[in-house]
Amino acid sequence: MIKNLIILCSALWFGITSPALAQRSQVSDSGYYLTLNKDFILSGFTDARDVLIAPAKWSKHEWLGVAAFAGTSVLLYTQDETIRDFFQRNQTPALDNISKYALEPWGSGVYLVPFVAGMYVYGLTRKNQDAETAALLTGKAVVITGAFTLLIKGITGRHRPNQDVPADPALWEGPFHSFDYISFPSGHTAVVFSAATMLSSYYHEKTWVAITSYSLASLVGVSRIYDDKHWATDVLTGAALGFAIGKLVYNNYRKKNKFVVLPYQSGSFQGVSVQFRVN
Repeated sequence: MIKNLIILCSALWFGITSPALAQRSQVSDSGYYLTLNKDFILSGFTDARDVLIAPAKWSKHEWLGVAAFAGTSVLLYTQDETIRDFFQRNQTPALDNISKYALEPWGSGVYLVPFVAGMYVYGLTRKNQDAETAALLTGKAVVITGAFTLLIKGITGRHRPNQDVPADPALWEGPFHSFDYISFPSGHTAVVFSAATMLSSYYHEKTWVAITSYSLASLVGVSRIYDDKHWATDVLTGAALGFAIGKLVYNNYRKKNKFVVLPYQSGSFQGVSVQFRVN
């Protein structure tokens, strides 16, 4: 199983950074590619602001989605203890190793940070602007997601399942009572889902990227329940939070980069053309 996960992650890495697969078109920096500069850093604060005010801009359709998610969460909340007991009864040494060495390090950043940093360095050294841009967007989404996750953890103050005997899913300390209780939502799940959402959105024409990244993110979430670090509702909310922030950051990038500059040649004339980006 660990070998298969290594192959899965390697396929994602080499597939995204491979020039044959990653470089979609020759577009100049004045188009929709990003570079690490002051404007990019400032855009992180703008995106964070947009996360805060997003509910005020939600459409009726989006509010219905939030209501459906809330209903699902309430239903799952009633089963938190049952789900926890199931995973605790079905632990094995092999699954322990998979969770410890193949999954948990993605959520903690031990694997995710080098993965994204490697994409960025590859993009710079090989002049692969797709890899560079995807890495910058992914890093930004992960940082923003991590910040909001910590904020929500501090506000809710939920006990982890492994902090009490017996474990009680109904123990919530409330706003900033103590940073000892930070179960809700799952930070590991949130950051990995934000990365998965960004990569699958940026490489939207490659279905296998979405399948690989979301599968890995889901397994990371399951591992948090298996390791008795989180309740199922923590994981569900973390996944939703990471997905929502990842989509918002990507959509903001798209809105600001609808026009692209492409090389143009007709006979002896050479220049550039401005096109409206629809994909």
